[in-house]
Amino acid sequence: MSDRPGRTWLLFLLGLLMALPLSGWAQSYLGKVCMVSTVTTRDEGPVTPERFAGEFEVSNLGGTTYSVAGTIPSSTGEPMVATGMATVVGGDLYFNMVMTQVHTDGWRDTGINRTRLSLATMAGTFYEIGHDYNAVTRTYDQTRYTAGTVELSLSACQR
Repeated sequence: MSDRPGRTWLLFLLGLLMALPLSGWAQSYLGKVCMVSTVTTRDEGPVTPERFAGEFEVSNLGGTTYSVAGTIPSSTGEPMVATGMATVVGGDLYFNMVMTQVHTDGWRDTGINRTRLSLATMAGTFYEIGHDYNAVTRTYDQTRYTAGTVELSLSACQR
């Protein structure tokens, strides 16, 4: 008989967990967006602008918080994979993302990206700080810094 209250609580918790996706706590998939970035600065200073596009899946986690995951194609290896969160503060959307990439020459890249977009213009700035490792030579590079501008399109990237 003493087992019955424990089983009742277990069934209650299981039912609650199964009902969560049906409640207002569930995340909602919003779709794909395209972010077109232009690199204007690297650790050594200003550079000739380089443009690239990344396609991201976005889900609302509730309120002003979003989950973001996607890729940026690369000609030097696997795509760069980026995952993270975004949140609205005032009239801006702030992203914090972790990025990784594997190159064919042995380099393994990692980076932390921060992007700030104006909700009024869907444009803003980004910077990324990274540290990379070469699995072939077993060496690290110096810390990498990249910054520039970014524009958001509410549609998938045209490839």
